[in-house]
Amino acid sequence: MFGRSPNDYEPYSDNMHDGEIENLIDLSDSESNDMPSKKSTHHNHNHETISNPPSPASLSPSSPTQNSNPSIEKLSNKIPPQVRKRSTFFDRIIGRKSPSPTDKSIRSSRSSSVGSNYLPPLSPLSLKGYKSTTKHRLLDDELASNIRNLLPARLQLFDEWEMVYSLEQDGISLNTLYRHCDPEFQLQQLQKKKQDRGYADSIVKSMVVGRASSSYNSFEAKRPQGYVLIIQDEKNSIFGCYLNENLRIMEHKRYYGNGECFLWKCENYNPRVLSHGNREHEGKQAIRFKAFMYTGINDNIIFSNSQFISIGSSNGENGLFIDKSLYKGVSYRCETFGNEILNDQIDEKFGKFKIMGLEIWRVGTLV
Repeated sequence: MFGRSPNDYEPYSDNMHDGEIENLIDLSDSESNDMPSKKSTHHNHNHETISNPPSPASLSPSSPTQNSNPSIEKLSNKIPPQVRKRSTFFDRIIGRKSPSPTDKSIRSSRSSSVGSNYLPPLSPLSLKGYKSTTKHRLLDDELASNIRNLLPARLQLFDEWEMVYSLEQDGISLNTLYRHCDPEFQLQQLQKKKQDRGYADSIVKSMVVGRASSSYNSFEAKRPQGYVLIIQDEKNSIFGCYLNENLRIMEHKRYYGNGECFLWKCENYNPRVLSHGNREHEGKQAIRFKAFMYTGINDNIIFSNSQFISIGSSNGENGLFIDKSLYKGVSYRCETFGNEILNDQIDEKFGKFKIMGLEIWRVGTLV
């Protein structure tokens, strides 16, 4: 095998006969069989050199296996080739090329960077409905912002909240509360506030007033709406709920509302407890906002009639209960919202309270 010199081999060219090409192929095959096995090659690569010297034919420039290593060739054969997605018939018609893996990675990085900054900041809220003579105002900008962050996205865009009922401004009456929560009544009040703007406006106004004689719940809002109920008790605790529908009389025992509703409360706490005894907060009291979302365990979300209003119920215990007089109420832990007792209570099972203030705010426009 070592008796021939590299000069004995003729370089490969296009003018070679088929017989000479076959001799070269047979020669390369015989030389590859003389190479050590894969296992011994791997072992010698790590610890020692290959004992059998390479043949002069493998070093010849005319050999087809020039500068080749069998172990590297076998390892490269195990690496799967990069698969390129074939374009579909529809892609070929519109002239769209199949995306390469690099294009996909670029697009995914761009989409992730754009998606992180997709939502713009919300505009400041404007609270409308308080009179200049109103002394006790339950809703401020901070509380409204905390509630707003938990509303459905379509309602977070509304930057004006309208107060539809106030215990101080509108009187203590459950029927008055239901009437002011009715979108029909709200639309009538909106028209009354507007000044006469000519004949066309008077025609529209008469059409709206005439529509008030229809059924109680005939109004269909063109835009999404929600209602925020706020209560202040005798201990100045602030709590309430968000409702996706307006409160109304349901004589038949039937619950309404959906999973967007939730209970919430403003809880007094000592910052020193959370700051691990830091004396900087000693003697200070702070308020934190807590919300209790719908759990999906049952559908007992809203029930209201001429005698009471209840939000959430399980085993006969309501998360928030308001009686007919709008003066007494009680709060239990219920499975509907998985809530804590909303007011500051002494009893561990429930919390009774007396209503000192009550407000209902509409989120969203009427038309």
